[in-house]
Amino acid sequence: MFGSCSKENPEQNYLAKVDDSYLTDSELAKDIDTNNIQQSRKSEFIRNWVDTEVLYKEALDKNIDNEEEYVRITQKAKKELAKSFLIQKFFDEHPVEFKPQDLIDYYESRKATFKLFFDTYLYNALSFDDEDKAILFRSTLIESDWNRATNVFRGDESIKSENANLLLYDYQIQPYSLCLVIQELQPGEASIVLNLEPNRYTVVQLIKKYTKDEIPEFEIIKDKVEERYLTFKKQEMLKEYLNALYAKYKVKIK
Repeated sequence: MFGSCSKENPEQNYLAKVDDSYLTDSELAKDIDTNNIQQSRKSEFIRNWVDTEVLYKEALDKNIDNEEEYVRITQKAKKELAKSFLIQKFFDEHPVEFKPQDLIDYYESRKATFKLFFDTYLYNALSFDDEDKAILFRSTLIESDWNRATNVFRGDESIKSENANLLLYDYQIQPYSLCLVIQELQPGEASIVLNLEPNRYTVVQLIKKYTKDEIPEFEIIKDKVEERYLTFKKQEMLKEYLNALYAKYKVKIK
C-alpha cells in the first residue's frame, strides 16, 4: 500500500520506519496533499501508516498470507482492481466526444427523466461578514441586476460566499428560515439583508419557482444533462468493449 524506498535516501530522510520499510516525504505526497494539510492530520496519517506496517509484518510472520481464504480474497481483489484500472485506461484512451446539439437532443428525448420530485427554487445568494457591505450590495442589485452588482463587489474581502443559479429542492435549502424567505419572494425579487447566522449577512434573489413534476429548461440543468449523457455514452461504449472481449476470449454462458 505504501512504498518503502524512493530516490531519496530513506535511511536518512524518513518520517517513520518499521524494520526495513520507510515512509518518506515523497511517499507521503503520493497519498495526501502535503502542501495543504494540518500537522494533526499529517501525524494521524503517519500513525496509521505505522499501524498498517506493523500489523502487516505481524500477519506475514504468522503466515496469514499463505492461508487459503486470504489467497482467495487477495486474488479476487486483484481482479477487481485490475478491472477498474483497465476501464479507466479505456475511457482515458477513448474519451466521449459530443457536440452541444447532442446534449439538447438527449434532453429532448428524455425530458421526463428530468422531472422534479419536489418544489424547487432557482436563486442567487451572496453572503458578507460586513452588514454595511451587504446593505450596499442589495441597493446596487435593486438598481441593476445580479451580474452587474456582483461585478461591482468582485474581490471584496468581506464576501464569505457567492452562489449564482442555485437549483435546489425546498428541503435542501438550509437553514430552514432561508427557505421560508425564498418561498415568499417573487421571481426577480431580492430579499432584505438576512442575518441567519452569526456575523453572516446574506442577500438572496429568486430567479424562478418550479413546482413538483415540472421539468426545468435545458439551460438551467445543462450540467446535469451533460453528466447523464456522459454516463449513458460510457455505458454504451463499455458494453461494446465487453462484447468485443466476449468474442476475443470465446465466452460461453450455460
